[in-house]
Amino acid sequence: MNAPIRIPVTNLQHHVFYVTDLERSKAFYINLFDLQFSALNHPDSSAAMRLSQQEMHFFSFGFHHHDICLVKHHKLTMDNNSMLHFALAVRGAKAFDDVRRRAQRMGLPIREGRMLASARPGARAFCVQDPDKHWLEIIEEVTQ
Repeated sequence: MNAPIRIPVTNLQHHVFYVTDLERSKAFYINLFDLQFSALNHPDSSAAMRLSQQEMHFFSFGFHHHDICLVKHHKLTMDNNSMLHFALAVRGAKAFDDVRRRAQRMGLPIREGRMLASARPGARAFCVQDPDKHWLEIIEEVTQ
């Protein structure tokens, strides 16, 4: 039997998640990360979005057309009392410290360290929650 071929994935291109208030979440992510608003809905999905009463806002860190997409679903109720989260690696100590300062200025409670104790040790990390209680894990990616 042949060994499986490894697919050389280098990064996750974007993340899509539900929010209860698009304007509040938009302000949160723009203030914390300097995200750029890139699109409202999407031409390929606009009709389906209208039918399901959903709305999408796309944001970019400057890498792709959209790195994060916030979706408002008018019939969905949120339950984020779990360890579900996403992690963002920021390159270098300066960027890590800047995001941490912004989180402090925004009055966000900061949870020190990695989300899971078993995660890779060594890198500096902290966690915050967005307005919908999605956990964000911010990890310093040390540059060589």
